[in-house]
Amino acid sequence: MPKNQVKKTKEKKDKKSIIAWIVSHKDFITIILGLCATLYPILNTAYIIMYQTKCEKFYGIPGKYFDSNIDNKLLYLLCIITLILISVAPAFMKKYYKERGNLTKGYLIEAVFLSVITGMGIGAVNVYNLIEIMKQTYKTNAFFGSINNWLDNHACFTITIVIVLGSFSILGITLIDNLRTIKRILLKKIVYILLTISLTLSVIVMLYGLIFKVSISIEDKTKYEFVTYNNDEYVVLSSYHEKLLLSPFQIDKKGQYIFKTNQYLFRKPYEGLYQYKDIECSPLIIRN
Repeated sequence: MPKNQVKKTKEKKDKKSIIAWIVSHKDFITIILGLCATLYPILNTAYIIMYQTKCEKFYGIPGKYFDSNIDNKLLYLLCIITLILISVAPAFMKKYYKERGNLTKGYLIEAVFLSVITGMGIGAVNVYNLIEIMKQTYKTNAFFGSINNWLDNHACFTITIVIVLGSFSILGITLIDNLRTIKRILLKKIVYILLTISLTLSVIVMLYGLIFKVSISIEDKTKYEFVTYNNDEYVVLSSYHEKLLLSPFQIDKKGQYIFKTNQYLFRKPYEGLYQYKDIECSPLIIRN
């Protein structure tokens, strides 16, 4: 039998085995999907309660006027999980073909290529996570402030390093068996050290970025919508029963926004001129 025909036959068997696995585990998959559907309203309700509590504490306005949902955060979490699963897929693919004695150079090159590409995806997400971490930590103390300033001043270098670390991490996981066969001890140690550093840093950035992104952080919010009614400008805090929850505000000499939430009011959303601004720093709140 020609080699090409043998290869095609093996590929068909591999596809059939994957389909067979899905069919054989359909009950388990159904249970998982059912649990997700059941847990969603519970998680969403818990999130809304926590969100309203934090808003009430921060703005000094009854929490019932604030509304939100967990959809965007769950979607982001789902995207991260999907990306991680895709990233480790080349390693499992390589192991799968190796166990069946079908690991050709073509499959190995394919696994390496996919590892680099998915690793770059991990790196790109970590760039976004790093930005989120910087937003949350730059005001913590002078040390974090100086680190954030350095990273900001060397943005291109930072982005490149983060993406390279992501690619190297996934590539190292895929080729871990090959790394063990390196005969030169010094070279092997260097590669392992680099892999450990890149993997550790990538995981830390991913983990903390995910925590900061998914967590509720009203105090650090700096992007608000503003609306002008008859030359009077207000900041939009939320919407409630098809009306906008507004607060008057003022800006001091240093450019600090001060929200007078003790004078909050409701207006119809179909009037006024709207603007979306980043006020850069968290506003001061006058509650009483």
